[in-house]
Amino acid sequence: MAGSIHVLPDLVADQIAAGEVVERPASVVKELVENALDARATRIGVEIRSGGKRFISVTDNGIGMVREDTLLCTDRHATSKIRVASDLNSISTFGFRGEALSSIAAVSRMKIWTRHKKEETGTLLRTVAGAITSIEDIARQAGTMVEVSNLFYNAPARRKFLKTASSESRAVSEVMHNFALANPSVALSLTSEDRSLME
Repeated sequence: MAGSIHVLPDLVADQIAAGEVVERPASVVKELVENALDARATRIGVEIRSGGKRFISVTDNGIGMVREDTLLCTDRHATSKIRVASDLNSISTFGFRGEALSSIAAVSRMKIWTRHKKEETGTLLRTVAGAITSIEDIARQAGTMVEVSNLFYNAPARRKFLKTASSESRAVSEVMHNFALANPSVALSLTSEDRSLME
């Protein structure tokens, strides 16, 4: 008689894991702004549409990523924050598990524009449902911009639990105001439907 336990396909496993990190647009904004702060950004701009359900963009002037790191950043448990187990005793960054970008990518269409401040050329990476669909060299200023479109488009059961656009916008705004209070030296801005909510 065949057993009833089986290994989940990677796509299903990734969507389940994503649900642990990404609950709503505010979760995405929180993770991406934390990454920007860890990259020593002094300016971080967030733009949302439909409360972040349709579109989220986070742009920073941090140190950026080299091409090799850009290719790895959406892999699960790929992180620049720790290398060995003992590093867990002295964590000084927000993110360290390497789950944020991979989780966000698994349940959206994502683009990352980035250039490390010591590199001449930047990189544009596109992903759909966590899979890299293209990567190319680009010209851009140092720093990173992450664009997330159609959150939970491939997980309709999760998407139906999202609230109205105005409710999701309020949640994003609350996250940003908390960041502003905790990081007075960082210039933070938030726009929704081209209307400034914070600057």
